[in-house]
Amino acid sequence: MRCPRLCIVIRLTLILFFSSSFESYLLAQTEQPPSLKLLINQYQDSHAKFSKEMNSLADFCVEQGFLTDAERIRNRTEPVEKNLFNLDELPEEVLPNIPVTLDGVDRQWRVKLQQLETDFANELYLMSRRAMTLYHASFAFRLIREVAFHNPDHEFARKLLGFVRDGNMWTTPFAKKQKLQKYVDHPQFGWILEKNVARYEQGQRLFNGRWISSEKEKTIRTNFKYAWVIQTENFEVTTNHSLEKGVEIGRALEVFHRFFLREYAAFFDSPQQMQRLFETGGSIRRSKQYRVYYYQSKEEFVSALKPREARVAEINGLYMPIDQVAYFFHPEEDETNFETMFHEVTHQLLSESSAQTINNLGEFANFWLVEGFASYMESFKISITGSTSVGDPEHIRMYWAKRHVVEDNFYVPLKKFTSMGKNEFQRTPTTVLSKYYSQGSGLAFFLLHYEGGVYRDEFIKHMSLVYSPNSRVRDNPPTLEELTGVSFEILDQQYIEFIKSLSPAQ
Repeated sequence: MRCPRLCIVIRLTLILFFSSSFESYLLAQTEQPPSLKLLINQYQDSHAKFSKEMNSLADFCVEQGFLTDAERIRNRTEPVEKNLFNLDELPEEVLPNIPVTLDGVDRQWRVKLQQLETDFANELYLMSRRAMTLYHASFAFRLIREVAFHNPDHEFARKLLGFVRDGNMWTTPFAKKQKLQKYVDHPQFGWILEKNVARYEQGQRLFNGRWISSEKEKTIRTNFKYAWVIQTENFEVTTNHSLEKGVEIGRALEVFHRFFLREYAAFFDSPQQMQRLFETGGSIRRSKQYRVYYYQSKEEFVSALKPREARVAEINGLYMPIDQVAYFFHPEEDETNFETMFHEVTHQLLSESSAQTINNLGEFANFWLVEGFASYMESFKISITGSTSVGDPEHIRMYWAKRHVVEDNFYVPLKKFTSMGKNEFQRTPTTVLSKYYSQGSGLAFFLLHYEGGVYRDEFIKHMSLVYSPNSRVRDNPPTLEELTGVSFEILDQQYIEFIKSLSPAQ
């Protein structure tokens, strides 16, 4: 559950906004384990060679008068987060063969470009597999994204990223299934039968096997018992607000899910399972969809949950592990509260990572992680162009994390803070609880971003242990001190220095 909004003012897929970007990750190599440091050195050497060859090709294109193409080639050699291309905007169509009818020089540089990028992608893929055998999952998946960027038709990279081949197109398993059943993904109405598109656009709706007006359907579905149910790849959104709102929410959550699974893939599978994924070219999927309920008003939300949650009137969203549903409502200001949604769906994705329902997360210790990471994920953003980011240092969560340290002189040492169980953490005055939430989100930010992500893999491993279905593992995981090999006292110093270095609070 989120901290009440009165206490703290409050989201498929590109590059982390702040210092966990790939370049910063590489720059932090001096702090990395020897095996990862060696891999990073190999990557840098390979990239330098690739960049040199690409720039030579660009020089050739300039000499031949292909100025625009030369600039595009140079851009593709830039470090990942400086690249002008969105690594998640992979082409939907299989790349066509280079026409044999092209002029000799024109064809020459295009063939060379394709060869350079394909060879570099293959080299990165082999490197990613070595990273997996050494249990560096985060680095491996960063490489896989770059593999697909340079060779969009790399079969194993595409499958690891959740794509399947459908003729000359790359799509998702769900979309492929829908297409086979003659459904199309309408921009306004979501997945509907192709034969029904015209009637839907004319204001008609199919309800219980018969056609009625959209106005009549709205009247019927206002009763949540008859609400719209929108199916996406990974979510089932039930809402009595509108079909269009359900489609909007479903699409946003799919982008969030795609990003989440990609960035925190190591959470969902053991190193051994991750290695098997790399061996088979599979992807991390679950057999059922995540369920989301979205009420058209707060009154309905409160009425539905009041018998089960006494403080429901104070919150903006809630995930209930016992029924595996995330509950939300449409705010009066008529803007979907996606920050709350990303917070609660983070709880959902982590809590439902195993078949067993866990109701006592952080019962004896580490409760900060449960709420801190979810609060950090509120900073997830989807831009108008579809690119994504998380970890904005100027987000309101980071503002308060910094302010409590700098101006309020409030900070709970990590040894104490991480030892707090759920009751000790939550049963405090509201003003103190809000500071706990701020420090928790700040700590998650620190562990994911400090020195380019030097503690990132350890943090993800820590989460997987805290969320373990095995109660013996869950109730007594290794401490952050044990996992990182860095004392709590030094982590305290690093956190305070890091949080103070963030952009000035506005």
